[in-house]
Amino acid sequence: MRSLQRPLGIWLILLLATASVLWLQAPPAPVPASAPAEVFSAERALVQVRAISRAPHPLGSAEHDRVRDHLVAALQQLGFSTRIQKDVVHEVQGRRVVLATVENIIAERPATNPTGTLLLAAHYDTHGTGPGAADDGAGVATLLEAARALGTGRNTLRILITDAEEVGLLGARAYVASLDQQTPTLVLNLEARGGGGPVFMFETSDRNLPLIRAFAAAAPSPHASSLTYALYKMLPNDTDLTVFKKAGMAGLNFAFVDHWSHYHTALDTPEALDLRSLQQEGATVLALGRHFLAADLAALTQGTGDAIYFDLLGRILLWYPATLVWPLTLLALAAFGAVLWRARRDAGLVQGFFLGLGLSLGTLVLGALVGWGLGLLANPFRQAVPNHDPYGTRWFEVALALLALAAAVLAWSRALRRTEGRGLALGALAWWLAALVATTALLPAASYFFLWPLLFALGALWWERPWVATLPLLLLFPPMWHNLALLLGFGLPPFLGALAAFGLLPLLPLLRRALPTRAWLPPALAAAVGAFCFAVGTRQTGPHLSTLAFLQDADAGTAQWVSFQKPDLWTRTLLGLTPAPTRLGGRSAFAGPAPALSLPVPELHRTGRELRVTLPKKALAVSFSSDGPTALSLDGRPLPTGGPLLWFAPAASFTLTVDAPPGARLSLEMILPGLPTGTPPRPAGLMPAPVDPYTDVQIVRRTMVW
Repeated sequence: MRSLQRPLGIWLILLLATASVLWLQAPPAPVPASAPAEVFSAERALVQVRAISRAPHPLGSAEHDRVRDHLVAALQQLGFSTRIQKDVVHEVQGRRVVLATVENIIAERPATNPTGTLLLAAHYDTHGTGPGAADDGAGVATLLEAARALGTGRNTLRILITDAEEVGLLGARAYVASLDQQTPTLVLNLEARGGGGPVFMFETSDRNLPLIRAFAAAAPSPHASSLTYALYKMLPNDTDLTVFKKAGMAGLNFAFVDHWSHYHTALDTPEALDLRSLQQEGATVLALGRHFLAADLAALTQGTGDAIYFDLLGRILLWYPATLVWPLTLLALAAFGAVLWRARRDAGLVQGFFLGLGLSLGTLVLGALVGWGLGLLANPFRQAVPNHDPYGTRWFEVALALLALAAAVLAWSRALRRTEGRGLALGALAWWLAALVATTALLPAASYFFLWPLLFALGALWWERPWVATLPLLLLFPPMWHNLALLLGFGLPPFLGALAAFGLLPLLPLLRRALPTRAWLPPALAAAVGAFCFAVGTRQTGPHLSTLAFLQDADAGTAQWVSFQKPDLWTRTLLGLTPAPTRLGGRSAFAGPAPALSLPVPELHRTGRELRVTLPKKALAVSFSSDGPTALSLDGRPLPTGGPLLWFAPAASFTLTVDAPPGARLSLEMILPGLPTGTPPRPAGLMPAPVDPYTDVQIVRRTMVW
């Protein structure tokens, strides 16, 4: 029993240290509404979240107009001069042209001695399927509560609450198109992709060294990494900050991303919003707002050089110029060579080195296989749930980490017990060195992640102090692994499994001391706990997604029910047992016959090449398509040629100039909110899928031959 005490003690310390590091990443406790006026209070901001997020408010809806009016009144109460910027903006998205009637809310507070403008931005439109308490009601409420506490500063304070973000960043495009001069502008943009979790500063502008220096000095609880920003730039995702950056503005982008199942769904309610995330976001914006309102914005926004940066425990941000990346990598190469030279007389150095090299590669493959297997087991729990992110995903991630580590330790146990010297550890660290060199050359912003654990691991080998290797590894690796798991959901378990195994390699000298006589015991315990966590994850349930729309052909007098998903028990009662395949809005769908109803019908009047359209009722959107090559102008404004036209929040009447070949079949669809009266209610356990604007709507189609 005595032989187990020291090894199990080491494992327990590592486990507790990892749990403590992850616990420290959590957002701070919310501040009550009774807090002093100069402090940001999540409870005060929640009042605004509730007012904004009573129901979904997509473009074109009556609820959208109510939220717009509420925000204008709230900003005016805070003493801002306020205006609404209204415009029709278009963009080509894939094979279709998307238009939106945007109504941006712009509020401004004058400056005392301006060096530029601090722009605080969030968007107030939502998808049609969720109230948007997090996306982006929390961002808008944060701006209101922070603006209340900010007061007047040296620089101009401008609040921009954009419209039409959800349909293609069109509100932001309208705003930058309206600017007639380029003054130094710094943007703080607030977003969300979930219902809680730490608030990440996940994107900056280029030449960000002065900006990161200021962020590090002012942010009270910074969660930021140049690695995550480098990965974000490789993804096809965009926010309003994308538009602002292309217009030459500097900026920082913030979001929380936990509870991905809430994103764009009915789960995104004020009751489900994590108030700790709201508190962290607000405290960050308030602190940065005070700093930047007093700063020289021209110096911050016209910097030279980029920064490498990362946070420690969400409490402090470390940074250094990107110009140091190669010198530090060369230092690591020299340190590796020095340790290798010092170990040259160790017995079995060469054999141990190549054994470590091969075992490490096998360990990565083994971790990926564990992730692949767990991914297969978890796949049934990803079907028909929001964003294919299982409700038990946090439990699945703990299971994945424990099982991947258990498999890796078991694979290493024999070699650790029988191979002496530093060769084994150096062979394993050679992969960390290779990763460092590769990222330095190809992705410099990620190099720090491999540099500092590697340097400390080499120091541990040099001084024969295995604990030294744990310090930066525990501070950097578990939070980054967890953050990547938050960002990916359970979408790439092989990658997460291989990454978990990779993080074990610098600890090999310590693991030698942590293996008892029964070397299988620690990995067996970890595997058992991992299997238990996976079982718990399978018990976590929530609503599944369902889509339904009512489509009526006003000219033919026929109607049908349409769903974009394989029919469930609810939609099958309407579509029938054998729904027919069809297409709607460019998407594959299922359809079944429905009785025609008395619905308002759009009026079409043709005069030569002009088609006058009058909508008898306020519509969420209208779409226009043709079966032949067609060029369009809207009220005299030429539109890009291409596929169908989709206009969100259309005007009550408008004129299309149509250039189409004779005999072309033209189709116009008016999309109205809500399903027909008398439609059976969606059962408990189902919620609308985020397929704007084609779910829970009535569509009236008109066709004509040109």
